Amino acid sequence: MNELTIKKELNGLDDSKAKQIEAVFAPMVKMIEGFEGQYAAVMALDQSEEKSQKAKRLRIDVAKIRIQADKIRKEQKAEYLRAGNAIQGVYNILKYAVTDKEEALKEVEEHYIRLERDRVKAIQEERQSALFDCEVDGALMDLGNMTDQVWDNLLSGSKSSYEALKAAEKKAEEEAEEVKRKEREENARLKKENERLTAERDKEAKERIAIEKKAATEREIINKEKKALEDKERERKAEEAKAERERLQTEIKKAEAERKKQIEAEAAPDREKLTGWGDALLGRIATLTSDAAKEATMTAAEILWSFKA
Repeated sequence: MNELTIKKELNGLDDSKAKQIEAVFAPMVKMIEGFEGQYAAVMALDQSEEKSQKAKRLRIDVAKIRIQADKIRKEQKAEYLRAGNAIQGVYNILKYAVTDKEEALKEVEEHYIRLERDRVKAIQEERQSALFDCEVDGALMDLGNMTDQVWDNLLSGSKSSYEALKAAEKKAEEEAEEVKRKEREENARLKKENERLTAERDKEAKERIAIEKKAATEREIINKEKKALEDKERERKAEEAKAERERLQTEIKKAEAERKKQIEAEAAPDREKLTGWGDALLGRIATLTSDAAKEATMTAAEILWSFKA
């Protein structure tokens, strides 16, 4: 610590206050400066018990300076704190004494400013409303301070644009409505045409079904008549065949009877021999496999046996 350091810390203060603070701490500065030689001498000694004792003594003496300085610091700060509080109190009294008057004077002072501000605000709101009718947002425009000529041009242009836009929208709506009307008419026409075609298809289907049904009925009648004719023809042929069979059987029987008589007459000497052959054939039936062969053999045996009569 030195004198220069103290003066540096006091820069910016009033000279009288700086000198007062410097005077309070000056004795301690001198005391520290007086200890500089002793401090250097102790630190220069070799480490020993004597050096330790001298260091302790010097530390205690130096500490007294710090303790004294701290005491003065607290006293001075308390004094300045009281002074600061007093200054603040005086300021508050003066402030309260003039604030009402200051505000009243400012109210009078800004009377015309407020009137102008209210006028500009009213114009701003009125013009914003007029632009709003044209679907224009004027909130960010300084309409209240705009000259009448500029405003008239802006409003006129906005109205023209709005009217042109609405006319275009109306035209577009009318065109769209016309398109929709034509679409409705076309849809109605297509619906009517579809209904006509559907009715025709239904009629044709019914007629086709009726024709098919009639044809099926006719085919059924024809088939029945054909079947009846076929059945009748089969019966006729069956009767003819039966009659023919009966005639043939009669002739065969007649022929067989005549033949029998002839054979009997001719074969009388061989009767015994033929019946023996019939017995032999009967014995051979067991060796045959088919029913037809067995039946034929039995018939042949019976014929041979017939010669016994």
